[in-house]
Formats: sequence, structure tokens, C-alpha cells
Amino acid sequence: MNHVHRTAAVLAVGLAVLTAPLSAQVAQEKVDLDVVNKIREEGLQRSQIPALAGYLTDVNGPRLTGSPGMKRANDWTAQKLTEWGLSNVVVEPWGDFGRGWERVSYSGRVVTPYVQALQAIPTAWTGSTKGTVTGTAVVVRAETAADLAGYAGKLKGAIVMMQPEPDIEEMWEAPAQRTSLDELLGPPPERTGAAPDPAQREQMMARFRAMREVRDSADAMFRREGVTAILVPSSRAYGILRGGGSTAGRDPKLPEPLPELVVSQEQYAQLYRNVERGVPVQIELNVTNKFFSDDLKAYNTLADLPGTDKADEYVMLGAHLDSWHLGTGAMDNAAGSAVMMEAMRILKTLGLQPRRTVRIGLWSGEEQGLLGSRNWVENHPELHAKISAYVNVDNGTGKLRGIWDQSNDAVIPVFEQILWPFRDLGVVAVKHGNTGGTDHLAFDAAGIPGFNFIQDPIAYSSQSHHTFLDVYDHLQIDDLKQAAVVVAATVYHLAVREAMMPRKAGVPATN
Repeated sequence: MNHVHRTAAVLAVGLAVLTAPLSAQVAQEKVDLDVVNKIREEGLQRSQIPALAGYLTDVNGPRLTGSPGMKRANDWTAQKLTEWGLSNVVVEPWGDFGRGWERVSYSGRVVTPYVQALQAIPTAWTGSTKGTVTGTAVVVRAETAADLAGYAGKLKGAIVMMQPEPDIEEMWEAPAQRTSLDELLGPPPERTGAAPDPAQREQMMARFRAMREVRDSADAMFRREGVTAILVPSSRAYGILRGGGSTAGRDPKLPEPLPELVVSQEQYAQLYRNVERGVPVQIELNVTNKFFSDDLKAYNTLADLPGTDKADEYVMLGAHLDSWHLGTGAMDNAAGSAVMMEAMRILKTLGLQPRRTVRIGLWSGEEQGLLGSRNWVENHPELHAKISAYVNVDNGTGKLRGIWDQSNDAVIPVFEQILWPFRDLGVVAVKHGNTGGTDHLAFDAAGIPGFNFIQDPIAYSSQSHHTFLDVYDHLQIDDLKQAAVVVAATVYHLAVREAMMPRKAGVPATN
């Protein structure tokens, strides 16, 4: 159905209420169906999702934290939120991040044993070549720092391959998926296997430290030896380029790292095999990257829809605005940012007046460890007890199918009732358990109810996540329209309910 049919001024229903005995029933949520219908009409018929997502990706481009692209995104989102009439719009610094970085140009080709384009993209926060250079590919095997000594005097001008030949597996199932009802409505998957014992954990940590020591020693040695560049394989097959960035490259006190290139798995494997055969592999490169040290801070964009009688309390919604540089950060996470901006636009356009202030946060530094949201929470301890809830979207372009309770049983009936009017749009699950990997964790760690919506995966993990395929063309625009409608209605009803959202046991709701 296109609209929720209004049978009463308010809806007070939820599965938890209907199935619980009277003595155990929780308070019923008042869900205003007039508001729900208005939100659906505005969000589904007059959506600005295409324009918002299109500008963030096609016009703004990649939004690596600290880069000119990230600054453009902060400024543009603040401008749009201001144009819509929201209050307290600010591009707020959250702390020191380090050097900014931008990819300027890249060209590369394999010269021998036969000419072919090198299918590669520079790793973020790595350096440049001195113009066009040609080097010989060399496989370096080193399980310990001491193993590197055998390569001394042999690497001048070399293009180094330290990682082994990737084991490429066939893709036996179609990557794009919707979430089945069995998965949505069934119990969470049981954890299998026992947790590692302390001895196993220590062995694992020892291996990690050894690997880190080898890499740190290799970086220093390669610089002394005059290595030209480093090649690493993508973590995806089928020609998909997926990569990240150098933590050391962000540190302004350290030298710029050597140029590092992520190469398609198939081509990396081919080059590796030829080197192993003793066949000379020569590669020609021209890599130009740019570092920025004039401002080492990073920023979030925030704005408010002011509340009425409970204006000093907050319901927050957010998504991370930053991205990696390989694509244009469409699924990760222009999608979530556009959804949250659109939700704010809908509420403002309809003239709705929530009791609590609704605040949007568009975070930077998420890809480097939730830095923007974690630091914002840390920087504002005076608000912790005043934030009723934070909701987040950051799992690609799929429609919303429900929400995780983040192991807070008390919120299940609240969300079940608030989300009930959207069952016809596919929102059917409030699942018990934790989900991780994104900015709601910053709030949850501080005792603030923080939640991440459940989304259809589409091809997020298999194709778009941190890859050069993360572009506008793969966005599911209708799914994002649905998501904005669901988010807008959710935060509105959280902002007008009498009580703040229940907190986990032992976590106070007030100072």
C-alpha cells in the first residue's frame, strides 16, 4: 500500500504489547499516523536523494579525511542544511588528525615480458615517483626483520612485491542480495567455536607484532636501498581494486612513505608468477600524490532542528561523510549521509515540531577508526545524559529492513511500535544483538543508546565496500528514499515520546 490508512488519531500498537500478558506489558508508544503519512508523501514523492547523493559523489568526489574533498563536503553539507533553515549549523573541529592527502595523477604499465596497462590505484597517504620511472619487480620474502638483511644492495630501483600470490576463488553465487525473511525474523546466528585461550591469543598478538616489525623495518630499509615503489594485491578478485591508506603517512613528523599501489589480484598474481619463473618483469610508473600540512585538524558537520518543551534533550541521527579515495564513496557512505540529510529536510519541510531537539552529525575519520564520532562524544560529556538516542545508517545502498537493539532488550517494544507502519515498505525486524563497525559504537561505548539500522546488503561487501566500484551508478535510489522516510519517522517519534529511550542496565539516563 502507498500510505498507511488512518484509522485513529494515534497508533498505539506493537508486537511486544500484543503478545505480553497484561502484568508484563510495556507502555504503548503513540505513533501519529498523520505525521507518518505526511513523511511518506514528502519523502517518496518529492525526494531530494538523487540530487544530494549525486552532488556528494559526482561533483564533490572522494572525501578522504583531511583532503580538499573532505573540506568541500563539510562546507557543502553545512550550506545545504543552512539553506533548509536548520539551526546551529557548524563545521566543528574534533581534534588532530594529521596530514591531508590527495591523489593527483597515476599512469603505469608493464613493459616486459609484454606491454600491458598496470591495473592499479595508489594507496592513500603514500608518496610520488620522481616523474616517470622504470623498475624491475622483485619478490621480497621476510617473516622476520632479520630476513630483510639478505636483500641489502639488491633493491635499488626495484618495484617490490612483499605479499604472496593471492589465492583467487571463483564467485559461485550472485553478489547482489536482498535479506530473506528467514534471516530477518529468525534468531541471530549462534556463535561457533570457543574463544581463544590466553596462550593462543598471545601467540596471535606475537605474530601481529612480528608482522608489524617486519613492515616497519622494510619501510626504512626500502628507503635506504632506493626502492622505487611497492605493489600490493587488492583484497577483491575479478579485477576489483580495493584498498586503504598508510597510517604512518598521516604523521607530519615522519617522511612521506614510498609510493604504494594496489594492483588487481589477477595481475598481481601474474606478475608474481613471472618473477618466480625468473622472467624479468619491468614496470613503468608515474605517480603524483599531494600532501597537505597547513591544517592537521579534522571536522564534522552538525545541525539542529530545535525542540519545544524538551529542547535541552536530543535525539541524534548520523552517518559518516568521509570515504576512501578509490571510488567516490557512494555506498560508503554518501548513501547514509544523503539519507540523514533528507530525513532532516523532510522534518523541516513539513514544519514538524519535535519536543526534543533533533541533531544530525555527519562524521569524518570513520574509516580510520570512528575518529570523528568518538572524539565528538568525548568532547561533549555535558550532553551524554541529555541524548535520548542516536541512530545510524552505514551499510551501503539497500533499503532498511529493521534495526538492531544493540543488546538493549528494553528498546525492542519501542522500535517495534514505531516501525510498525512501515511493514509494507519491508521494515519487519527489530533484532536482538550487537552490530559493529560504525559510528553508533561511539555512543554505545559512552552509555548513550546508539543503534544501527539493518539494511539489505545488495553487493556491499562483495563489490563496493572500499573499492573503485563505490560510485553513484550502483546506488539504489528508491531504497534510499525508503530509508530516509523510515529514519525521519523514527527520529520524530523518539523526539516526541514522553520518556527518554531506555538505557542498558546500570547506565543512568541523567547525570
